[in-house]
Amino acid sequence: MLVAVTETEPANDQPAGKGRPTPKRRDAQKRRRGPVPTDKKEAAAQRRAQARETRMLQRQALLSGDERHLPARDAGPAKRLARDVVDSRFTLGQIFFGMILVVLAASFAIPHDYNTVLAAVNLLSFVAVIAVFVDSLRVGRKAKSMVTAAYGDKDAYGVTAYATIRAMQPRRFRRPPPKVKRGESVRNKP
Repeated sequence: MLVAVTETEPANDQPAGKGRPTPKRRDAQKRRRGPVPTDKKEAAAQRRAQARETRMLQRQALLSGDERHLPARDAGPAKRLARDVVDSRFTLGQIFFGMILVVLAASFAIPHDYNTVLAAVNLLSFVAVIAVFVDSLRVGRKAKSMVTAAYGDKDAYGVTAYATIRAMQPRRFRRPPPKVKRGESVRNKP
C-alpha cells in the first residue's frame, strides 16, 4: 500500500525563533545589574543603603516570622521543621535562666558558715547545666532525624546545632517566634 506524503506549510507566517540573537551572558548580566555609579563614594553609599535595607527586612522577619525575608541561618523548610519540632516540646532550657537566678539568690542569701549547703547549691546548678545541655541535644537530634526523613541528608546539615541552641532559649525569646503550641504534633511531610 502506497501512502502519499504531502508537505504542509505552517498556518501562521511568524518566524519560528524569537527574531533576535541570544545575548551573551555578560551583556545580560550587565543589563540586570542596572546603572553603574561612576563615583566610588556613591557606589559605596548605595551598597550600604541596600545592606541596611536587607538587615531591616531580616530583623522584621525575625520578629514577625515572615518566611520570605528570614536570614540564611533561619530560612528554608528544613529549618522551619526543626523550629516546629523544638517549639512543640517542653525543654529544660525554657526554665534554665529562672533556675540560675534562684541558685544565685540562694548563694547570696545563705550565710557563708553553711559550706555544705553552698556546696549542694553549686552542685545542683552544675547538674542543671548538664541536664539542660543533654535535653537540648536530645531535642536537636530528634529534629535532625525528622528533617532527614522529610528532606534528606543534604538539608539536614547543621540542624542539630540549630535546634539545640533554640531548645536552650526561653520560649518567649526565640526568634523567629514559635508557630506551634506546646504538645502539638509536628507533621513530618515536606
